[in-house]
Amino acid sequence: MKRSPKHTKQKIVDAAAALFDSQGFDRTTVRQIACAADVNVALISYYFKHKQGLLEAIMMEYYELLFARMDACKSCDEQGRMDVQLYRMIEAHIRFQSEMNQTTRLIQRELSVESMLGREVMSTYLTRLKHYFVSVLEEGMETGEFELTDVDHVIICLFAIAGFPYTYPQIVREVFYIEPLEEQFIQQTVQQVYTVVRQILTPAASSR
Repeated sequence: MKRSPKHTKQKIVDAAAALFDSQGFDRTTVRQIACAADVNVALISYYFKHKQGLLEAIMMEYYELLFARMDACKSCDEQGRMDVQLYRMIEAHIRFQSEMNQTTRLIQRELSVESMLGREVMSTYLTRLKHYFVSVLEEGMETGEFELTDVDHVIICLFAIAGFPYTYPQIVREVFYIEPLEEQFIQQTVQQVYTVVRQILTPAASSR
């Protein structure tokens, strides 16, 4: 049965993501990716030009899927309360990282290395992700739901806490003996991240 171009491209992307994650981007060859995806090496060049193009495709797909989740949080908010929307966005972000844990770990590792691609991802995708939370926090401050505070600091704390289990899952497993992909852990993480953020945004209310 002949594969569709879309199916073939996705197989290549999935194979590349798995290999990049397990043995690193630099140590992975195009031939290894072609073998894992069961395709001709020439197809990788045809669809993605080079190995760097594959990594770019993986990152782009990852963030576009994440942004679709974030957009859904905004569209389903009928109450207009920023604390409700904030909770939904935190939950969507954490659940997405859990579901896409392999790619999450890969991307965070690549972003830790100084590179042109890393700078492009930060200026384009991470800036956009930051804006989702900035808009909610600033609107909450305007309506009086949240106290005035340093928005950037809040988001840095949020990203740090929410991302740690899926950037360093081996630490969670080997040091704390907890499985970060279990539903109970995900639920606890969502609630704890939200609680920490709310304590920053409404310290007086949280201390009562």
